[in-house]
Amino acid sequence: MFRLLISVLFMFFLPGYTLINAIYPGRGELDEELDMLYRITYSIGMSVVVVLIVGFVLGHTPGTGFVAINMWISLVSLTGLFFFVGWYRGGYQSLSFISPKLTKPGPAVTKYSDEDSIKVKRLQKVVRKRAILKEKIKRSKDERERKKAKRELEMTEKKLKELEKKREEDF
Repeated sequence: MFRLLISVLFMFFLPGYTLINAIYPGRGELDEELDMLYRITYSIGMSVVVVLIVGFVLGHTPGTGFVAINMWISLVSLTGLFFFVGWYRGGYQSLSFISPKLTKPGPAVTKYSDEDSIKVKRLQKVVRKRAILKEKIKRSKDERERKKAKRELEMTEKKLKELEKKREEDF
């Protein structure tokens, strides 16, 4: 039973999940609200693709070819590689307790003028604050704290809309 569970994880989830985290390391990059749902569904699809490609390559390799141990070694190696690429890019924020360098910094703004850069940074700051407040609301068990965070979230969203409107007017 344990071998079956590990096999299913390595064939239908882990390679794709680590690949998706390597490609899109930041939370909310796929979608702001349904990010985890997208990650899980893409993980399943990408895992199937990775397994098919590994099987194809092993099937066309002279020598030992398509044998279970070769499949295991290939899948574990690719999953490890994808994990380390995602880890390096900051895709595993929950592992930041190991090293603070694992937290992903905000995107660098270099292609804008100084005035635009300031506006974009303000927008990014408000968006980060909104994400933090949403997480706080989700995790809060105290009703008072949740209401306070919701009021703060409403103010933050109003400010974000104002900044976006000003940004649109500039263009």
